[in-house]
Amino acid sequence: MNLSGNHADPDKEVDLTDIRIFKQQYEANFRRLKYFGMQYIPDEEVVADLIQDVWLRIWERQEVFPNLVAFRAYLSQSLYHAILNHLKHARVETEYAGQAVSREPQEEEVTIRMIKAEVYQMVNAAFDDLPTACRQVYAASLSGKTQREIAEEFHITINTVKKHINNANHQLRRRLKDALLAVCHLLARPA
Repeated sequence: MNLSGNHADPDKEVDLTDIRIFKQQYEANFRRLKYFGMQYIPDEEVVADLIQDVWLRIWERQEVFPNLVAFRAYLSQSLYHAILNHLKHARVETEYAGQAVSREPQEEEVTIRMIKAEVYQMVNAAFDDLPTACRQVYAASLSGKTQREIAEEFHITINTVKKHINNANHQLRRRLKDALLAVCHLLARPA
């Protein structure tokens, strides 16, 4: 099972001194990190800046990680700490201005949010791997369009629309089954 959202070997060393690997990992993890960060800070620009800071520190350190799991854990924890620092700084500013103070998230909340971000990444990666026509038809159906509207928009038959939707459902179910079972296993595990 591959939880990375890409097709890299999860047991292989992650050498971030190689610019190609660095860029590949950045692209493979950005969407998941952004989703994770937006759960704490609803400002897309702030979250993107924090993510950039994390990646800059990683590049400056020229680190090599023993495997993909260790790297992704480090990446999530680094962003989480950057978010906490940002929230603490914002809280100090808020207190100084005499406004209400927000509480820090609890460890259980962080774990659940990290898992949500992982699932978000898995679903997006699986969706991105669908063939283009299938993905476009499926996205149109998810947006609420009827099969007739989709057929007219893409100049295809209703049977072709049905076929694309069925194929997408089958591929997504197959691709996400193992990953979602792993998430359920993680959630059921005693702390």
